[in-house]
Amino acid sequence: MLRLLCYQLLILLLCCSTLTRVSAQKINLPAAIRQLITQQCNVCNQLPPGQDSMVSRYFHQCHAALDSGNLDDGFKYASTITAITDSNSLAPRTLTVRFLKAKILYYKDFYKEALSEYLKLTAVPALDINIQANIYPNIGEIYLEQRQFNQSLEYFNLIQRRFFHLYEPVVARKILNNTGVCLLHLTRFEEAEDNFEKSIAIAEKLKDTTALVNSFLNTALLYDQQVRQKEAWRYLQRALALAKKASDLKIRSKVYLNFAIVEERTGHFEAALGYRKEYEQLEAQIANRDKIWELAEQEKKIAIQQQEYKLQILRQENKLREAELTRRRWQRNTFFVLSLFFLSCAGLIFYAYRQTSKRNRIIAEQNDKLELLNETKDQLFSIVAHDLRSPVNHLKINLSYLKDTLSRNKIREATALSENIEKISDNTYALLNNLLYWSLGQTGQLSLQRELHDANRIIAQVAYDFNAGAALKRISIINEVPEGMTFYADLNTAKIIFRNIIDNAIKYTHASGTITISAETVGNSCEVTVQDTGIGMDEKIIQAIYKRDTKRIQQDTAGSKSTGLGLWLVKAMTEKNGGALRITGSVGAGTRIVVCLPANEHYEGTESTHPGR
Repeated sequence: MLRLLCYQLLILLLCCSTLTRVSAQKINLPAAIRQLITQQCNVCNQLPPGQDSMVSRYFHQCHAALDSGNLDDGFKYASTITAITDSNSLAPRTLTVRFLKAKILYYKDFYKEALSEYLKLTAVPALDINIQANIYPNIGEIYLEQRQFNQSLEYFNLIQRRFFHLYEPVVARKILNNTGVCLLHLTRFEEAEDNFEKSIAIAEKLKDTTALVNSFLNTALLYDQQVRQKEAWRYLQRALALAKKASDLKIRSKVYLNFAIVEERTGHFEAALGYRKEYEQLEAQIANRDKIWELAEQEKKIAIQQQEYKLQILRQENKLREAELTRRRWQRNTFFVLSLFFLSCAGLIFYAYRQTSKRNRIIAEQNDKLELLNETKDQLFSIVAHDLRSPVNHLKINLSYLKDTLSRNKIREATALSENIEKISDNTYALLNNLLYWSLGQTGQLSLQRELHDANRIIAQVAYDFNAGAALKRISIINEVPEGMTFYADLNTAKIIFRNIIDNAIKYTHASGTITISAETVGNSCEVTVQDTGIGMDEKIIQAIYKRDTKRIQQDTAGSKSTGLGLWLVKAMTEKNGGALRITGSVGAGTRIVVCLPANEHYEGTESTHPGR
């Protein structure tokens, strides 16, 4: 307990020096802000008074009062301006007045009110960057003063990212030092050390003795908390050596006080007493600079007596602490036995909980499978109702017409109807085949036997089956797949993939069009491209197909409508073979579908994001 209290006292004494400000009444504003204020002041620019002549006059009186160090008058004029103007106004001069008002509150140590005003200003997008750069350090210092180190560090990091180049070296050093203090409190020692080193470098260039001593003390505390006593002691010695040469008695007394606290904490009470005496002497000189030496000596003697009394109290506390440690040791042993008992009980409870969770998980998995089956059933019924109803109805009508034409012995018309019936039957059979594979894939019953296949041969076989249908529309199918190129996939599903793509290309390509099939090896993937000169599709149709939106349909060149089941199946089969599907196209410019299949059995594909038509 005693060691913890000493640590806290040491941190407080060392780090509070970072935020200590001279209680001067004059606000030191950067040159950029002073120039901004002058540009906005009609009086300074000798401009004729306008409709807001009263505001202009008060604005001039406000910044003039601040320049003379009269913060009370400056606050009065700023408050008057905000009272007679629109509080929500984003006019540059109004924002500047609100900034000056918040700055006065900050210098008057009304941190809560200043923070509230600052945060409101930071929410204004049009706020001048120089004002922002002057606000954020104050917000960080207020949070640091309130010991809200995470919030303070957030603002100091923001400052270093966005505004650090705008600051003069004196301000930059203070920001780095404050950042280091926040990191020190958050025990992020390496980052704190980096910021303190940068602060020391700037202070050395500026030859700022007070800043150097403060940074040395903070660095010493950093190493002390990491139990790096040699480095800590070295920085304390550097601080002491520099403080001895300084004319600032206050910084010298602070160094001696820190030495006394460190020596007390490490048990070197005699040395601590010596440093404490030096500290008290310096404090006496500071408090009695009017040369009241007799009173100073008396106060010093009293302080030494008080310190000796404190040392006696510390010795007594050490004895009490040893007795307390003995009592706690007995309590710890008792607690250990009880802990074993409760842990055993907890283990039994946990085992029972795991068993229950396992049963619940099995039930949940079964429910998920039932939901998947129901979903597949609903989708299947929807497709059957939409895609099968129409061709069966057309088949029925054509059969009726065929019967009628045969009864009237119209052979030519009967032949045409029979060809149409054959085409409808082929399409219906292909649709049923797709439905079968799709339902097997959805329910996990599809079995794949993946092997190495020749891409040119498979494409040639599939394209041959469509030559007759393509010839009816005078569509050319060009196979440009290089010989010897291979892919690793299941043969049946690979044929289904290319059959559906080529079938789609014929359906959506006008007469005398072209379908070009090419392939290339990209890394470990064989990419087969089917490019048509058809009607193409827009992005909405692609997304609708990808989302399995049956409400989104497209007509082919013959006017037939489809829900896109073929490409649903193509996407599913491609991914089950470890590949991916890509599609590009636009309305009237054809469609380009790329099937990426593994070139060998060690390739792992990625799921396609645009499945296609």
